[in-house]
Amino acid sequence: MYILPGEVKRRMLRRYRRRSREIVVDERFRGWAWELSPIEPPYDYLLPLSEIAGRYCESMRDIYLRHVEKKRKPTTTNMIEGKLYHEAVALAIENAKRCLYTQSVSDVNKVGDFLSQIKDKIIDGMISGAKKPTLSDRGGHWDPERVRMNLDWIWNYETNQIVASIERILTIQPYIGLDALVNSAIPVVPEQKLDGRNLGLSSHLSADAFGVEGVVLDIKTGRRRHFHRLATTGYAMVIESIYEYPIDIGCIVYCWLRDGLPPPIEYDVHTIDEPLRQELLEIRDDAMKLIYDQRDPGLPAQCYDDCPFWNECH
Repeated sequence: MYILPGEVKRRMLRRYRRRSREIVVDERFRGWAWELSPIEPPYDYLLPLSEIAGRYCESMRDIYLRHVEKKRKPTTTNMIEGKLYHEAVALAIENAKRCLYTQSVSDVNKVGDFLSQIKDKIIDGMISGAKKPTLSDRGGHWDPERVRMNLDWIWNYETNQIVASIERILTIQPYIGLDALVNSAIPVVPEQKLDGRNLGLSSHLSADAFGVEGVVLDIKTGRRRHFHRLATTGYAMVIESIYEYPIDIGCIVYCWLRDGLPPPIEYDVHTIDEPLRQELLEIRDDAMKLIYDQRDPGLPAQCYDDCPFWNECH
């Protein structure tokens, strides 16, 4: 899913790169300006980006419960399944790269065969090691067989995408070196670990994936939410604060898994513009002030069914 289809890459590299050059982002909203306002954190808190960007509670009562009342965040079925699906994509990519570095690349089918051979063992380990939901009434029903079927589809899909990408590169560049092949055919780093302390965020952030084209990617298996782009924005600004080069494009990969049917996949490619950056910083500042004031903001106007703190509020 992180290996973007050709038409998506063309649209991304043409339309969105051109748009990103046309849209000027004030230097004050670049991650490397972390010691200056408005990026400098107003309080000495380190918050997970998922709590800032995941605005399932519009009043931020989830942040109050977690950081003021010290309530433990319940785990829902959707949360656990999402973690497993992310892990499956990352492991498929990691093992494909491992195979390329340890096996001959003269026969690309070796990569596909290797991923197929280890699939069941890895999926079994993921299912047996998964935590069970602590919130079951609104978080859905934990069904290991259904999850296994989804993981099987994801693994097969990634295998096919990786093999096709390797074949395409070898067709164009038959004499390519091994390291160049890996970086050309699988141009992403999944689960990129980042230190977000410069922005008042956790020191152990994990971006879903970072592409060599300078694109931040995120996978979502649930319904579209207006705030999903805040996550790619946050990761982009953290990367800017560490490496001091601009990140202007994000891509959210929506994969809607359906029992027994191939899931539709959509790509939300977007520019990481100044309004998104400003919105993220405003939410961060409001969250930190709420914790500092120890103020219960009350219920939001609308509660999402998949909010993990539903039982605490209702």
